[in-house]
Amino acid sequence: MIEKENKIIYEKEGEEIGVVEYENIDESTIDIYHTYVDPDYQGRHIASDLMEHLFQKLKKENKKATASCSYAKHWMDKHPEYHDQFM
Repeated sequence: MIEKENKIIYEKEGEEIGVVEYENIDESTIDIYHTYVDPDYQGRHIASDLMEHLFQKLKKENKKATASCSYAKHWMDKHPEYHDQFM
């Protein structure tokens, strides 16, 4: 995983095959607005891995998240272990 400003990128052999993007709402909250995985790599849990990485990062930074991205909303519903980080 590669962390850049307001996004986390999943690369394979130097090629970007997935990304989760977010924006800061305030100092302690982000909105996850976009998740994408290259169609050739869908079904391999890449989007879930990206979300897991993001939520581990948020936990370390003591931040919370909301989601305008439909995939992110779905993932958040399926992962109660991170509910303390949801808005």
